[in-house]
Amino acid sequence: MTPPLILWSHPYSAYGQKASVALYELDLPFEPRLVDAGDEAGMAAFRAVSPFGKMPVLVDGDRRLIESTVVIEYLDQRAGGGRLIPAGPEAALEARLIDRIVDTYVGGPMNRIIPRKFRPAGNEDPYGDAQDLDILAGAWDWLEDRLGDGRTWSAGETFTLADCAAAPILTYARRLVPFGDRPRLRALHARLMARPSFRRALEDAAPFGDLMPAPPAVD
Repeated sequence: MTPPLILWSHPYSAYGQKASVALYELDLPFEPRLVDAGDEAGMAAFRAVSPFGKMPVLVDGDRRLIESTVVIEYLDQRAGGGRLIPAGPEAALEARLIDRIVDTYVGGPMNRIIPRKFRPAGNEDPYGDAQDLDILAGAWDWLEDRLGDGRTWSAGETFTLADCAAAPILTYARRLVPFGDRPRLRALHARLMARPSFRRALEDAAPFGDLMPAPPAVD
């Protein structure tokens, strides 16, 4: 019997959701392993498979894969290829481009701003926050422009790696910088929110409540 795929993550982690969306899209059964800082034994097991202590980690038999983009590339190959990573080179390049923009210029600022909100009083970084909020706004502008060709999904007409990234990361980052007057971006996000694979990822996170230290977006 083939050992199950194991995904080490927390259901509320944006990058963990990125990986679980891919697993649901590809209909690959997996066993979730909760990364819980309060579970000393569990954290020791997690650190044994995650060299940098970062989520997610995919375990497939003797193989350990880190970094959500690499995890999804592997999962797509494992499922037969050509679904989340398009078979055509131009389409594949666009999917990877959008994935990197979302991870770097949306997820990056978000993952710097949020930890700063938990710093002790007197250790705030308003300058760093302002810089990262500007980067986020610039990413929204870039994505709005990129969507100007009428594409249905983040990178084209099919749901790809780029959408696995965009669904959770946009959902949380728009709490920090609302989409505002960017109708194409708002419409894309509405489609992502309705995608069954992302709905399942959100359902996985629901028992943990709202862990995002920023109010829900209102735009």
